[in-house]
Amino acid sequence: MFFNEEQLKIALLVQRGRTNIEIGEELGYSAESIKKRLGEIYKKLGVKRRVELVNFLSKNNLFST
Repeated sequence: MFFNEEQLKIALLVQRGRTNIEIGEELGYSAESIKKRLGEIYKKLGVKRRVELVNFLSKNNLFST
């Protein structure tokens, strides 16, 4: 499981409770673009939803909030 810097930033912001719109504004992308990038992250991790991503990150101690 390897993530690029952008994917790591997005995952961290999701874990911190940011919406796609907020993430997009912070990183300079549209909400739709963030949605697409999240889909790529979900696929890499084998998760299907935002809450599953957050749970995965927490269980694996990938980020601390």
